[in-house]
Amino acid sequence: QQNGAEVLLHDKFRCGGLEHLAKYDFRLHDPCDICIYNHADISHLTGNIIQVKRNFFFKPTVPDEFHATLDELGFGPYSSTTYDKPLFEFVNRAAVEDFLKTKVADWIEKKTTKWAGRFNNEEVQVAYDDYNLVLGQCGGDEVVTRHDFGPYFTKLGQIIKELDRVDERMVLVKLHPYTDGEHATDTVYSEAIRRKYEEISPKVRVFLGKSNVHNFIAKARCVFLANSGAGFEVMMHGKPMVTWGHPEYHWVTYDLRHLADLIRAVHLDWFDKEKQDQFLYWYLEKYCFYNEATAERRVAELLNGHV
Repeated sequence: QQNGAEVLLHDKFRCGGLEHLAKYDFRLHDPCDICIYNHADISHLTGNIIQVKRNFFFKPTVPDEFHATLDELGFGPYSSTTYDKPLFEFVNRAAVEDFLKTKVADWIEKKTTKWAGRFNNEEVQVAYDDYNLVLGQCGGDEVVTRHDFGPYFTKLGQIIKELDRVDERMVLVKLHPYTDGEHATDTVYSEAIRRKYEEISPKVRVFLGKSNVHNFIAKARCVFLANSGAGFEVMMHGKPMVTWGHPEYHWVTYDLRHLADLIRAVHLDWFDKEKQDQFLYWYLEKYCFYNEATAERRVAELLNGHV
């Protein structure tokens, strides 16, 4: 509205605080200039869709309940930041340092996660040090079924087995808090996954439930994960990441394209913490939005043709 647009609300869209908006009517407003979708990407836009010049995709993200993204391609690993290298290496170094000492330090101290209000992150005291940490995803999440492809838990097992083979350290696996489903009443499924992975080696320990991820990251040597938002929490702790699935932060990780290449990845001679800090700052402060002012900035960037 501040940019002169008439903003209309689709009948199927529910969002507290927007009830006052005029309703979209395809008989009157089709085609329109811009359509904003929640938790979607361009691959969903098939069939009988709204005719539009441009699409924006909204998605809540890490590290708390306030941060979100708005992108022309999609969200997470299927977004413009994955395909078009952002100018994160040109951010102000002093601003990065201040960001790490203030906001990031506060998030770490409070062990902030995006799950605030959904459940209490249980405190698990990790009785190991200097281990390889593997962070799990939900097997049905689009970031591993469509933004990546192939059986996710098969890949996870292959990573664990290869890590055990090429490195002498313990392998700790933290499964996603919703592995059994968001409204699960038992842990039968995740227990089966734990048994399967721990059979790989005595060096493998699998943790399930809704425990806080910060406790696991803090004592890890390196973190291995696919397209998980937890990658930003890893960056907060300054830990190196080995990733597959080509997440949006692959610019500052070891981009694992072949399982056989894990033997080089574990040496960590590739890790550049300063570069990783710059990306964390750029993503959370320049790409994401988290209040009205930063939302207005992001909309203005998109309207002016910036990714």
